[in-house]
Amino acid sequence: MGSQEEGSLRRKEFQKRTDEDIDSFLAKKEFSKSTPQTTGATPTGQKSVEAPSKPAPGPEKRELTDEDHEEAIKLARTSRAEREAYHDVAVLRKKAHSYGHKAAKFYWKHKSAEAAAQKCSAKAVAFREKAAARREKAKDYLERAKSYEEELSEAAHGTAELSPESLRTRIATMERKAAKEEEVARRNEAKAASATEKGAKYRSKAAKFLEQNKLNEVESRRFSKRADNLEKAGP
Repeated sequence: MGSQEEGSLRRKEFQKRTDEDIDSFLAKKEFSKSTPQTTGATPTGQKSVEAPSKPAPGPEKRELTDEDHEEAIKLARTSRAEREAYHDVAVLRKKAHSYGHKAAKFYWKHKSAEAAAQKCSAKAVAFREKAAARREKAKDYLERAKSYEEELSEAAHGTAELSPESLRTRIATMERKAAKEEEVARRNEAKAASATEKGAKYRSKAAKFLEQNKLNEVESRRFSKRADNLEKAGP
């Protein structure tokens, strides 16, 4: 019985000491929470808040005087004058290029009309040559008809080899062929005259286009000269 009592006493003392230790630990923890930390060290995981720095003082604004205003006005006027002069030069250059383009266009038309006129002249010459060749053939046919007429007069005296009816037929055939060649010759001459008329029309157009070309070239040079003088004069 003595050993059991001693064991129960020991357990009670151990339990008592354990309860006292727990109470003292809790009391210490509550005391540490209630008292603020006065040390400068910050716990881990927390950022230190720095006081905002004051901005650096900027340069002091200086009041503009009348001379400053006059200088600003002078610079603005100079800039405006330069831009206006540049715009005027650009406008003059544009007009000069426009007239130059028109002059080149009219020159191309002039050359085209001249080529057409030359082509018409060549056609007229060819038609005249054909007409001349046809007239030569008609002349030959008429000469042969005359020879047959001489033979016909000889046949009346009984000295011709062919009969008068045969000779008259040959004379009529030669005259018909001569008339046909003359008709073709006249047709070719008419074609030559038409080609000549067309050539004259194209030459008239070529002259008009050349005149327009020269006028536009003069205007183009005039505007280019004005632009050059304006650039030399400056703002």
